[in-house]
Amino acid sequence: FYYYDHKDNKSEFSFSNASIQSMLQSNQPQQNYIGIDFTNITQQINSLKVDEKKVAKVHGFLQSRGSPLASKAEFLVRTAEKFGLDYRLVASISIIESSGGKFTYRPYNAWGWGGAVNPFTFSSWEDAIYTVSQGLSRYASSGLVTPAQIAPRYNPYTPVQWSTKVAHVMEQIANY
Repeated sequence: FYYYDHKDNKSEFSFSNASIQSMLQSNQPQQNYIGIDFTNITQQINSLKVDEKKVAKVHGFLQSRGSPLASKAEFLVRTAEKFGLDYRLVASISIIESSGGKFTYRPYNAWGWGGAVNPFTFSSWEDAIYTVSQGLSRYASSGLVTPAQIAPRYNPYTPVQWSTKVAHVMEQIANY
C-alpha cells in the first residue's frame, strides 16, 4: 500500500498477507497506522554501542522538560546511531512539535509525522522513534542533515522559524 511521508510524498510500503490480516483483525487504528515488529529491530538497536554521555544529555534535557520521552533517551540515541543522524535531532524536533510528547495530535506522534492531513498513529514510542528516524534518514541520504536543510521539507510553512527553534534545542541538549 502507499503512505505519505511528512511532506506528503507518496511512498510504497508492503506487508505480507499475514500481517495485513493481522492488522485488519486488530483493534488498532487503521489510518496511517504502521505497527512495526520490534523483535529483530530491538535486538539490532540494542547491539549498537551507545555513548552514555549522549544518552545522559538527552535524558537529562527531556526529563527537565517533563517529557514522556525521557525514559526513551537510550533508544533515541541508539536509533539515531543506526540511521546516521545527529543524536539530538529527533528529540529536539519532538520538543518543538509537541513539548517532547506531552501534547500529541495522535498517539505517540510527538513529531507531527504525516502532517495535518495524514497524521500517523503509532503503537508505541519505539515505533514512532524508529519510523521518524528512518524517515529523517531519507532526508540525510539526500544531503539534508541540519535543521535548516531539513526544514523546507519537514515544515515548509515556517522553515526559518522551525529550523531556528530545532537548532536551539539541539544546542541546549549538547550543553546539558
